[in-house]
Amino acid sequence: MRILPEAIDVSNQVAKKLVDNGGRAADGGISLPFLGSMVAAAGDGHHCDIGTLYGASALTAALVKQKMKFDGLVYCIDPYDKETRDAKIQPQAGIQGNVSATPEEFWKNVDDFGVRDRIRLVQKPSHPWPDELKDVVFASAYIDGDHIGRGPWNDFENLRGRTTGYIGADNVEEEYPDVVDAMLRAADTDDWFCYYKNITFMALRRVHPSRTTPWHPGFLLTL
Repeated sequence: MRILPEAIDVSNQVAKKLVDNGGRAADGGISLPFLGSMVAAAGDGHHCDIGTLYGASALTAALVKQKMKFDGLVYCIDPYDKETRDAKIQPQAGIQGNVSATPEEFWKNVDDFGVRDRIRLVQKPSHPWPDELKDVVFASAYIDGDHIGRGPWNDFENLRGRTTGYIGADNVEEEYPDVVDAMLRAADTDDWFCYYKNITFMALRRVHPSRTTPWHPGFLLTL
């Protein structure tokens, strides 16, 4: 995957603004340039962001689309339930992190970048899949929500038939074994393949149908 300078520029702006506003980008925003480059590779179409927190990943996706003149909204899924988040996003026992955020903080960051028209928030868990999004097809998606147990796999399963291009995930690393297991299983399915991997970020690419196979985006929702 080519890491685009536009994605690097946007990522730096987002990480700095969130810190200035009293929030943070996970791990200092280390995965944002890779996410932004993946969103750019997907081109036109909607993007899904699971586990939005302060909005670093959603803003990166929206701003990369804006900068590169791609169509599509960014749909964010996050219940903003502190008790649930603390239980489901922390890594292994003994490793703690700042995972608190509010919808108000998220929208403040969105408005500071002037992209409210490009972003929609569904304030619910990602599993079971929200009714509001049952008919939405995505060009790309990002998994960074529930890190424990079946959570990461449920997110992939919910996205795999709704996404035409790429699915990325954060924290595909030793400290999050359930995330690692889910993404390795996902890369071993018939319809998705490993596109890019570094120390924490992983991107999957939908396996392209043969040139002789009839295909249109609507078929994905029937899988």
